[in-house]
Amino acid sequence: MIYLVISILLNVWIFIAFRSYKSLKIPTLQAVVINYFVCAVVGLIYGGHDGLKIGEIIVAKWFPVAIFLGLIFIITFYAIATTTQKSGVTIASVASRMSLVIPVIFTLFIFDFQSKQFDIFNYIGILLAVVAVVLGSLKPGTKKGSAGQGAQLLLLPALIFVLQGTIDTIINYANSRLIPAGHMAVFPVIIFSTAGLAGLVFLLIKKEKFQVKSLFGGLYLGIPNYFSVYFILKALTAFSNDGALLFPILNTGIIVFSILAAIILFKEKVLKLNILGVIIAIISIYLVSYQEIHSGF
Repeated sequence: MIYLVISILLNVWIFIAFRSYKSLKIPTLQAVVINYFVCAVVGLIYGGHDGLKIGEIIVAKWFPVAIFLGLIFIITFYAIATTTQKSGVTIASVASRMSLVIPVIFTLFIFDFQSKQFDIFNYIGILLAVVAVVLGSLKPGTKKGSAGQGAQLLLLPALIFVLQGTIDTIINYANSRLIPAGHMAVFPVIIFSTAGLAGLVFLLIKKEKFQVKSLFGGLYLGIPNYFSVYFILKALTAFSNDGALLFPILNTGIIVFSILAAIILFKEKVLKLNILGVIIAIISIYLVSYQEIHSGF
């Protein structure tokens, strides 16, 4: 459970970091690209290379998966950034958080990773998690129908939904079937290195003028970003790779604490529906994991 709690807090910190870029006028894309390289360096310092040689890493079963994930990471971010600009934070946030449905479905019906037999209350909890995510993501002043202004405005949120769900599903599968215990620290290093290189190529193509303060933004985003992925892997292992149990708790926890952080740190206003979303999130977490709670987990 401690790995899950750490993962939630680290993801909330990422939210705070992104929120701070606006007030500090830090170029978001530059900072994110730098963040990926920071992630890779932190991973090497913290986890080392597990005594693995480059040749061993390249031939590992998980290596092409990590490369693929790195490319998806940078594409997903760009899609989220574009959607936020065109359709607002609400659409992007809802599309990202609702993606928990994809790894849950794969866990339950394809991978068969369940650490327990799900009952009706667990399934209700999963459904309530989606409701909580939607309600918790609503923001004051959001214009109704913003996503219906054209097919292109509907495509990006759908793309985010699929990509983020794909990332969580692949990480779940790779952690269970492909990554030996001694390779866990290296796996995210390869992911972030790939994402950083892909982002660097994108910046070079755009010929965007570099700003030094992007280094600062990338640093305080990159350190928690690496550990957010690392501890999700640890949490999955602790939960017997049961993504149907882990991801609803993880995403609803992020929603709850992100809202609290927005209120306390940034004095953001929240809707009554946000508060209702928090309450439903708590109920959802209980229903999904009540067996573990009652057994003293």
